[in-house]
Amino acid sequence: MSQVSVTKSFSWDMAHMLAGHEDQCKNLHGHTYKLEVEVTSKSGKLQAAGASQGMIIDFKDLKQVVTEEIVAPLDHAFLYWAKSPDEVEHQLAATLQDADRKVVSVDFRPTAENMANYFWEILQNNFTKLDIEVVSVKVWETPTSYAEVKGVR
Repeated sequence: MSQVSVTKSFSWDMAHMLAGHEDQCKNLHGHTYKLEVEVTSKSGKLQAAGASQGMIIDFKDLKQVVTEEIVAPLDHAFLYWAKSPDEVEHQLAATLQDADRKVVSVDFRPTAENMANYFWEILQNNFTKLDIEVVSVKVWETPTSYAEVKGVR
């Protein structure tokens, strides 16, 4: 049996640091992140009527959700691990916040794997009321390295 899915890609620039890392990533640094979101229909059916007839979801609608929930809040931000054991990370976040700079606080170490899980949860929560299921979320940290979360059927 075949299943149709659609995928949309997004990108943004963001800084982070990895407390406890034994190499360069312990330092404040940034990436141009790429996010690929693949979705399908929970029922296996395409939209039957209206402007989205024959679609799983209009790419415009998928873009709106991902942009509002993930890309816009994170673009050009410092992703800050609120429970970091590294005092420097807390000092950086405080200095940036005091200077009215964009800081996004999370309760996990900001690895690509943790971000992929976090984005998966955000998207699942946004699509629960629709006939949309998230198939996979890929977070590219570099052009050659990504973390992926896949749905299990």
